Amino acid sequence: MNKNDLKSKILAAFSEEEWAALAAGKEKAPVSDFNREILLRLREQDEVFSGEADDNAVAELYQTVAAFLESCWSDEPGAHAYVLQACAALAFLYQIPLHPQNKVHYESCVRNGKAKYFCPMREEKSGSVCLFCPAETTTELENISRSRCSEAAASRGPVSALVMEEIFRAGFQDAGIIPTGELIFYPDVRKTCEENRCGGYGRSWACPPATGTLEECRERVLRFGQMQLFSKAYLLADSMDFSCIGSIMKDFKERSRALNSRLRQQLHDILVLSNEGCGRCKTCTWPEAPCRFPEELLPSIEGYGFNVSELAEKAGIPYQNGKNTVTFFGAVIYNEKNDNRRRQLNA
Repeated sequence: MNKNDLKSKILAAFSEEEWAALAAGKEKAPVSDFNREILLRLREQDEVFSGEADDNAVAELYQTVAAFLESCWSDEPGAHAYVLQACAALAFLYQIPLHPQNKVHYESCVRNGKAKYFCPMREEKSGSVCLFCPAETTTELENISRSRCSEAAASRGPVSALVMEEIFRAGFQDAGIIPTGELIFYPDVRKTCEENRCGGYGRSWACPPATGTLEECRERVLRFGQMQLFSKAYLLADSMDFSCIGSIMKDFKERSRALNSRLRQQLHDILVLSNEGCGRCKTCTWPEAPCRFPEELLPSIEGYGFNVSELAEKAGIPYQNGKNTVTFFGAVIYNEKNDNRRRQLNA
């Protein structure tokens, strides 16, 4: 079956009245926000799909999902069609996981404009709906992380391996190490901050001028010996899909805060930088009062005068990850001989 024929089949599953009700949020049966978003995207965006969807696989998906719904949700038969068609669109057209990320906590890795997904809840047993989901088990992702951390331990030391392990645990997809002696602090990058294109300049403790002068940032960084640059790429619906940038930036920042929190429990002295401003509080206290959450404050990596594309090249990780993607970067700056870590290793 041509994928565009499958698209037409899914669209034809509902009447015009049902589509209108779905768009207005007034459908007669319960529909999750996730499934509503997928179905309305299919109807409202003029997307053309390439390739074929195996007829037998499509039929098997419908049968498997229908059986599951009948056994687990028999009291809402009117809702089944929405789940069935959304699953077909997800599995065969969009090829993204069948459940929202906040429900199953899958991770993604984007390379050359294509995403791979890894789900900790995936089941391999016969008759499972998971068999139609493009997400793989987390085993492969764990093996990649384990291999990279072993390389870091061998080349740099146990603290570098620990930092890299926590970076991957936080869900970032790439990490690379740069000796701080190789870092360049660019006045022109700081001048770009002063142009305030992102709206953060002079409004947050995480951005200039609150971060101090460029020389003060330089002195702060050079107290440490290593920078470990990390990144995560996100797939967009298309190159003009700016609507989700806010949620993507929030996701990256939350992962960065989680990384910062875990590392501070294990290492004596670190500096963690993240993307752009802060966003922790609705209104920042700068400059009238101290930061409310100084332990969670992650200064802007650009605000420290770094050219991020140059850092990516030095760290040996991709700066861009293909068409219709956006990639954010952060950094952990630390010493390999870290007091807390040394005490733990000798305990």
